[in-house]
Amino acid sequence: MKTLPTLAFVLSTGLAFAQAPDKKDATIRPTPLAPGQPSIRKPIGNIIRPPQLPQAVINTNSLLKVNVTYQNYNVQIPWQKESAGGRRGLGVVLPNNRVLVTAQMVADANYIELELPESGQKIPAKVEAVDYEANLALLAPNSPAKEKSFFTGLTGVQVDTSARIGDSLSVWQAGRVGDLIVTPMRISKVMTQGYIVDNAAFLVYEATGIIRSESNSFTLPIVKGGKLAALLLRYDSKNQVATLLPAPIIQHFLKDVADGKYDGFPSLGIEFQVTLDEQFREYLGLKENAPGVFISKVMKGGSSDQAGVKPGDILTSINGFSIDSRGDYQDPQFGAVSASHLVRGKSFVGDDVEMKVIRDGKEVVLKSKLTRKQPDDYLVRPYLFDKGPKYVLSGGVLFQELTSAYLNSFGAEQRGGALLRLQRIASNPDEFEKEGRKKVVFIGAVLPTASTQGYERMSGQVVEEVNGKKITELADVAAALKEPKDGLHILKLREFPFILHLDALRVERDNMQLLNGVFRVSELSRLE
Repeated sequence: MKTLPTLAFVLSTGLAFAQAPDKKDATIRPTPLAPGQPSIRKPIGNIIRPPQLPQAVINTNSLLKVNVTYQNYNVQIPWQKESAGGRRGLGVVLPNNRVLVTAQMVADANYIELELPESGQKIPAKVEAVDYEANLALLAPNSPAKEKSFFTGLTGVQVDTSARIGDSLSVWQAGRVGDLIVTPMRISKVMTQGYIVDNAAFLVYEATGIIRSESNSFTLPIVKGGKLAALLLRYDSKNQVATLLPAPIIQHFLKDVADGKYDGFPSLGIEFQVTLDEQFREYLGLKENAPGVFISKVMKGGSSDQAGVKPGDILTSINGFSIDSRGDYQDPQFGAVSASHLVRGKSFVGDDVEMKVIRDGKEVVLKSKLTRKQPDDYLVRPYLFDKGPKYVLSGGVLFQELTSAYLNSFGAEQRGGALLRLQRIASNPDEFEKEGRKKVVFIGAVLPTASTQGYERMSGQVVEEVNGKKITELADVAAALKEPKDGLHILKLREFPFILHLDALRVERDNMQLLNGVFRVSELSRLE
């Protein structure tokens, strides 16, 4: 049997993606903006537009400073939090007194406030909707008594989705005393790329220009023709290249939020391989110029699975758009773009989708409704914000559910041994899903107690059973520990030594000592 090429594009939550830089799920830091040549500075109340900028810009009364105090959870010591920190950015005022920022801005927020750039007047705010995959959040004022007066004179802006390669845009920042800083940039490329969550690819603009560093540079609006065209995602000061979160994704988010029930961005739920290699095409029986990509994996319960797509199919079109051997389609506005944009950018959860595939040399038309897999529906949760990791601590044995946030909390040089085994499970969850598991429960740590003597090196072990009860999620552990067998808690592990025995009475005594003891354990479990 011929060996298939390994070049693959993974689409666990979309269709195809370009690999984003490795990031920790539980700790988000802004990309610093390095100083460049001077930008155009004018008083915030009286803009004089230079000739090299677009002729119209967002009014200055459409921007607010946003101040956030946040505190991340410690995923390795789940009963503790990290030190508190702060973020400052700019928010864009929308109709109905709502403010748009990136989701990065409000992740794990304890307190959010809006600030008028000129006067410094502040008002508390809350998150009305957030999508960490799309990196967008909508804020609402959280002070009914002050809302009307605070927003008097502020103007909500519209979103402009017309930008394309070659268009000029403007980056807006507010200076220390409220003066407006405007810098130009130009769109040089349109593609799909991950934002802040692994394996979630969306449309991005790549633009060139110099952006100076300011104290409120965490979230920056990008404008065109008096309307919002994008938000800044990342900036490479060395090459003067900015990655922008574009208006089509922003518009999709706002439209979804408007009906009062946020569904999120849909996905197909497949992995595919490009078909550029001539030997691979010959193996598949594809003609020289025939379109299509090879589907190597179909996510259980996803849109494609419900439509009847099977591994080995060759995907040739989505909703009438031909998919080439790279996995791209010809977009009328942007040119060649990954077919993932047909699903994520142009469709909503519940929309009809039609896919054409070649199966056994024949074309097959498959139809379904687009769905979105929620973070908690994954065997290994892909990201974790605004909530603490689940855990059960019993007798010094820490039981946790495997998440990407946990794996990403370790550096690459630490991912050996048990961590490497856990990483392999996260990358290939099929076997565990077939076993009926909802989550992968493992021993995250073993604290030194009387109960755990001799078990100090059991960290990273996957738990199969507790007291004879099969473990499919962490709640099963909590329930099973209430029913010891003949005065013992019996833990069955996936690997050697396979069985652990804990004295039930000693576990209870150790639990009492752990609470508010040297390890500062405030609660023995968190299941929600």
